[in-house]
Amino acid sequence: MGPLLCMVRKEFLQLRRDRAMMALILVMPLIQLVILSNALNNDLENIRISVLDEDRTPLSRRLVDSLDQADVFILGPAAAGPGALRDHLQAGRTDLALRVPRGFAADAARGERPSAGLFVDGVNSSIAGRAAADAAAVVAREGMRDPEAALAAAGALEGPSMPAEVRYFYNPELESRIYMVPGVVVMLVTLISAVITGMAVVREKEIGTLEQVLVTPLTPLQFILGKTLPIALIALFDLALASGVAMIFFGVPLTGSPGVLLLGTLAYLSVALGLGLLASSVSDTQQQAMFTVWFFLTFAMLLSGFFF
Repeated sequence: MGPLLCMVRKEFLQLRRDRAMMALILVMPLIQLVILSNALNNDLENIRISVLDEDRTPLSRRLVDSLDQADVFILGPAAAGPGALRDHLQAGRTDLALRVPRGFAADAARGERPSAGLFVDGVNSSIAGRAAADAAAVVAREGMRDPEAALAAAGALEGPSMPAEVRYFYNPELESRIYMVPGVVVMLVTLISAVITGMAVVREKEIGTLEQVLVTPLTPLQFILGKTLPIALIALFDLALASGVAMIFFGVPLTGSPGVLLLGTLAYLSVALGLGLLASSVSDTQQQAMFTVWFFLTFAMLLSGFFF
């Protein structure tokens, strides 16, 4: 253990003297956590909806008022005609557009299936689909309050006439920060452990100290552990720091066992550190090592389900 502890101490001293690396290790994760957790937000709030009420009947007004009173929607710019409604969508001035045609209430009174047009700005497909579903649900709820509106809802919406009650056992409010912030924390731990490990051995090659290390009484296993243990401890520190920020500032609950979280993190770190060592062994410069690590991490992050 003596040579190994000396190697670990050397690594910590080298990291402490490198101010740029210390800033990368300690400051960058917090900045990325705050920025990414706020930017990667798919919550439905303040969805602008513009309405063109061509029917102008009590029934159509109730349908419009039900959307205005929903927490998700705010009224967008009014439209004088179908062309203006389309222009609002194309110019990005509104997110949803509802057109209630003439004869809407009359069709409902005759027992027919009237239809209303709901047009969606699909630039953000995830939010667009959920916003359209919420708008349809608001119209359906309004229809249940009154037989005439119920007929309108049946015509405007395709689906079963018997409503279903849906309950979410995890994240019941469907707030994106509850699942997005933990994903950002894992991504930061991955970046710190893989990138710094990938550059650790190569740095020794570049500055010419690898030959000096090789003549010391260090076995290959001790050399590998000496390089990875300090980074693993730093990654665990970053995990604890980022988790504290997630719980305090973003309100993400930690409902499971911290011990199980630690064991899972250690198993995951063994893979991330191994990836960094692999990049180090096949690279001659730190730049090569960094790009090699990023080559793998790009696929890892996109295929992990973090963004989707």
